[in-house]
Amino acid sequence: MNLKRFLVATDLSDASQKAVDCAVALAKKTESEIVLLHIFEIADVDEYAKQMMSTNFLSRDIKRQLQEAVKEIEDKEGVKANYLTKDGDLFGLIAEVLEETKSDILYLGTHGVHGVQHLTGSFLAKTINNTNKPVWVIQKQTPVKSYENVFVYIDEFPGEALHPLTLEIANLYSAQLHFVFTEPNNGFAVSEMVNTIKNTMDTKNIAYTLNFISDELDKPKYLLEMASEKQSPLIVVNRDGKDADVHIPVLTNKHHIEVVCLY
Repeated sequence: MNLKRFLVATDLSDASQKAVDCAVALAKKTESEIVLLHIFEIADVDEYAKQMMSTNFLSRDIKRQLQEAVKEIEDKEGVKANYLTKDGDLFGLIAEVLEETKSDILYLGTHGVHGVQHLTGSFLAKTINNTNKPVWVIQKQTPVKSYENVFVYIDEFPGEALHPLTLEIANLYSAQLHFVFTEPNNGFAVSEMVNTIKNTMDTKNIAYTLNFISDELDKPKYLLEMASEKQSPLIVVNRDGKDADVHIPVLTNKHHIEVVCLY
């Protein structure tokens, strides 16, 4: 997969800075560019903030901070960076800017106080469902780690089990992939997918495990327990573009594991 550009939605909070840190770490590996996006949602702020915006004081200050952030990424990390600001609706604009910038991945930080980083639950799912690119979700408390153990959650077979981004991560970090199925290994579709995984992993010399969650178990909870036990920093979730809401327990997990929602 030829990764060239990552879009990071930011409100300049600690949570969004963690998203920047994670994006920069992958950008170093792939020689990709970082684009910081700040969206002014004027209708959702208080009267004082509206007044500040009307005089451009707040806008100028935020742009100054974005410029400083870009300079720090380039000078300290050696990664090419830029920024964009937009006025309007958060959900629609993120999708538009992804296309405008031709970005390969959208990074979102969560658990901040304002704007983009206040995305939790259904709001987070709405943002993810409104995009046609992989969305990388990072929590404020998430430590930046090397992706040596990656869990791939295969729920009702949406999308590809072997997405190019999953294989790229495995290649870049020499990661072991842990495939977790929510269906038993006794049906035709699962067996075919398992065979494909085995053949691909063996051909590409990627270490892997196959795991099947019983119907009697709480599947998202069991997945998170498995990932936590392995000290995995990343879970990959396959989706078909409209069902991120069913993965909310995974996206907002208490273990602070990063989650990539593939498209």
